[in-house]
Amino acid sequence: MNLRAALAVEALKLRRSTVARIATALLVLLVPLGSVGMVALARSPQPVGPTAAKLADYATGDLATTHLLVCAQVLSVAALAAGGFFVAWSFGRELESGTAGALFGLAVSRGTVALAKCLVALAWIVACVVLTVAVTVAASAVVTAVSGEAFGPEAWAGARNSVVAGVLGSGLALPFAWVATATRSQLGTVGALVGVVSLTQIVVLLGGGSWFPYAAPSLWAGMGGAAAAAAVGLPHLLLAAAVAPVAVAAVVQAWRRLTNV
Repeated sequence: MNLRAALAVEALKLRRSTVARIATALLVLLVPLGSVGMVALARSPQPVGPTAAKLADYATGDLATTHLLVCAQVLSVAALAAGGFFVAWSFGRELESGTAGALFGLAVSRGTVALAKCLVALAWIVACVVLTVAVTVAASAVVTAVSGEAFGPEAWAGARNSVVAGVLGSGLALPFAWVATATRSQLGTVGALVGVVSLTQIVVLLGGGSWFPYAAPSLWAGMGGAAAAAAVGLPHLLLAAAVAPVAVAAVVQAWRRLTNV
């Protein structure tokens, strides 16, 4: 009952959150637009030089499948970014402003509040991922119909991969709830998010990306090329998936130990 009440309160905060509204709009609108637009640009005669080289992987192949390939690659990072910004707000705001001290007078334990925050954040970003993929599928279906091509089984497999990559990225945002708790700072949490993204690029360059949870989903989605994607298997994805429950446990424990702020 206490968890249900905490979930209701956190869901209300989510609905009123400007951060969540902006992140939802950016994911649902920009990711499908970027997925279709990048493929269109890659297959137009305009790209030359560096742009053509970066988009070369999207210049050939089944049109709808390529749209969903780009969607998976973008979502693996965008879901992490959106989720990271939201948990920075959700956890950091109350601790940074000092209003978290009011939680000491509630019948609901602080650990239960933290668990509710994590579950609401994860449910929101996963819902955004599913909606984003659905919009991308709809946009791709329209474009392929106009082009006279079919939206076949490979495209549906790409949609499934997009959801998986986005969900994995969503779970990877939860450790930043612990960062927000430890630093009691929204800005510090965002800084940690940027730092991890930068570290991920370094790890990939050094060849350790498949075993690094923050790199594996993107590599599996094909962001590093076909060879890098083939090197990522089920154990690597399970390791990335394990980050979320471990993070939730750490955050709940950290909130149980909160002192009056």
